[in-house]
Amino acid sequence: MFRLPPEGAHKVAETALGVPGIWNVPKAFNGARNEILKTNLAGISLPTPVGMAAGFDKDCKVLGSILNLGFGFMTGGTVTLASRPGNPKPRMVRLPDQKAVMNSMGFPGQGLEPALKRLSKSQKYKSRVLVSIAGTIEDEIFECLRRTQPLISGIELNISSPNTAGLKIFHEPARLRGLIEGLVSEKQVPLFVKLPPWPRDDENRREILKLAATAVDAGVDGLVVANTHPIESSRLQVGRGGLSGAPLFEHTELMIADIQAQVQGQASIIACGGVSTAEHVWQLLAKGASAIQLYTSFIYEGPGLPARINKRLAKLMKAAGITNVADISGDPPVIK
Repeated sequence: MFRLPPEGAHKVAETALGVPGIWNVPKAFNGARNEILKTNLAGISLPTPVGMAAGFDKDCKVLGSILNLGFGFMTGGTVTLASRPGNPKPRMVRLPDQKAVMNSMGFPGQGLEPALKRLSKSQKYKSRVLVSIAGTIEDEIFECLRRTQPLISGIELNISSPNTAGLKIFHEPARLRGLIEGLVSEKQVPLFVKLPPWPRDDENRREILKLAATAVDAGVDGLVVANTHPIESSRLQVGRGGLSGAPLFEHTELMIADIQAQVQGQASIIACGGVSTAEHVWQLLAKGASAIQLYTSFIYEGPGLPARINKRLAKLMKAAGITNVADISGDPPVIK
C-alpha cells in the first residue's frame, strides 16, 4: 500500500472495504463487545470510546465496514452541500519517520445528495454514525444539518479545517454564536463543534478557548479537540496544510486539560490528535475526554488497530479494578 501515492492507497483501501460480506467477519474478534468498554457520548450509547475521525470516509461509502473493525463510532464526511474538487494535488504527504501525514485536501467530496443516499442504506448502523458538515455560509450548513440528522446519531460541525478557505469567518465569536444558536434550534441529535488547535503560550490560545466557551454557552452538546495543526510545506501544492499523527499526541493531552478546565463538564469532549494506543486513550479519558477519534494511526497500523486498542484498554481497566470507562483516572497501569 505504501508503494502507492497516498490518495491512490486510500482509494484501494476504500474499494477493499466496500467488498460485501468480508468485513462482517471481524465483528466477532474486534473487542467491541466487551461490556466494560461501553461509553456514553452526549447521550449516544457506544460499545467503545474509540472512533474513526472525519476524513477517511468523506462520502459515507464504507461506514459499516469501518465500524465492524472495532470502532465504537464512525464520523463520515466532511460533507458539504455541493460537490467540491478540493485543493490541487499533491495535497497529501506521508511522513513515515514521524508516523504523521500532511494534508491540504480542502473538503473534496461528492456533496450532500450522494451522502444522503448512502446513509439511507446504512440505517442499521445509524446509532453509531456521526457526520461532519461544513460550509462557508450559514444556509449551506443549516441545509446539511436538516437533511442528514434523521439518518444519523450526531452532527460534527467543522469550522476549523486549516485547508479550506472561508471557514475562519466562524472564528468570530458573534458569528459562531449566531450559527450555533440557529443549529441548536433545529437539531434533533447531539451537536459537536470541531475546534482548531492552539499553542499554550500564544494569544491564539485565548481566542480559541473563547470560541469553545461561546459554543458551549450557545448550546452545543460537545467539542472535538482538535483539528489538524497548521503547517507550511513546499511538498503540498498550495504550500500549506494540516499536520496529523503521532507528533500531535502530547499537545492533544494538554488541550484536553485546557478544555475540561474551561467547560467543567458542561459539554462532552472528543479528543482527536496523535492517538495510536490504549494507553493514549486512557490518558485522554483521564484528562476529561468522553471518547477519542483517530485516523492517521490507522494508516500506519492497519485495520487491526481498533481491535488491539479495545482489547488492551479492557485489560488495563481490569488491572486497575475499573469497570466503567467514565471512571478512568490517573495514569494507566503498567502491564505486559
